[in-house]
Amino acid sequence: MSKENTPSEEVDLGNLFQIIGKGFKNLFNGIGQLFKALFHYLILFLLFLRNNALKLGLAALIGGGIGLYLDLTKSKTYVATMIVEPNFKSTQQLYNDIDFYHELVKQKDSNLLAETLNITKAEAAKLKGFYIEPIKNENEKLELFNDFIEEVDTTTVKNIDIREFKRGFTDYDYRYHKILVRSEQSGIFPKISQPIISSVEDNGYFKNQKKINTINLTQNEDLLKKSLIEVDTLRKVYNQVLLAEANKIEQGTSISLAEGSRRTDEIELFNESLKLNKELIDNNTEKAQTTEILNVVSSFSRVGVKEREVFKKYTVQLAGFFFGLMFLFILGKQLNSYLLNYRK
Repeated sequence: MSKENTPSEEVDLGNLFQIIGKGFKNLFNGIGQLFKALFHYLILFLLFLRNNALKLGLAALIGGGIGLYLDLTKSKTYVATMIVEPNFKSTQQLYNDIDFYHELVKQKDSNLLAETLNITKAEAAKLKGFYIEPIKNENEKLELFNDFIEEVDTTTVKNIDIREFKRGFTDYDYRYHKILVRSEQSGIFPKISQPIISSVEDNGYFKNQKKINTINLTQNEDLLKKSLIEVDTLRKVYNQVLLAEANKIEQGTSISLAEGSRRTDEIELFNESLKLNKELIDNNTEKAQTTEILNVVSSFSRVGVKEREVFKKYTVQLAGFFFGLMFLFILGKQLNSYLLNYRK
């Protein structure tokens, strides 16, 4: 029975391989035709540019000339940045404040902006924008993930991986943030630095969080110091006992059976002392980092830097705009000619 089925199976396998072979052939032919079509249209595009290079170049030159004139006559814009480290989850409040200032600039509400930042109306009118963004660092995500793992229980850890943790990571979760301000007046930036910081630090909720945090860290510091003194006292007692045991051995007195246990206890006390010292250092570090609601890592410079971004200059923008306008005009003209000939 199996001998009769063998030729049929070979024929079926042969047909299958032929179908697969044709499928691959069609696939490669399709890919080849796609690249051939792309190359063809690329050549047509290059021919279009060559045939109309003079018109396109002239349009870009005219646009660039107008843009250059506007760049030379417009007021110069200066920028300055400040890097901050928010504490007590105050990052979102900081972002809201910066967005509020920027909205006032967009609405040209110099009166309210001057009142908010404690500057003159003329100085407020010179401000051109407020921006904020996190200083992104992938290593920071890993550090925060490790801290998160240490805080939660084993069951929760099994249900969360680092990819899920990263997906839930927002701009507010980064440690450092960069505030950028644009202005037509170069020396305005130091004046607005403190009002921006105070807008967050004067918040009653964050003041209360800072107060509670300071009390807790101070109490923890006192407790650690007290525990450290007690451990050091016990270590001294054990050392005295060990010295006394050593003197007995020298005098020929029999060795106490508890000597080994005492040495083990002294080692445990030494390790506990190291642990308490480390906790005390960590506590003092956190205390130093949270003395302010908003730590200023790098403040605004006394004088702003001229904005030099190429694509924000009118010369580049208008040159590109006139080039694109001429491109569409020529393309539309040729399309119209083609449609007229097609109807004939």
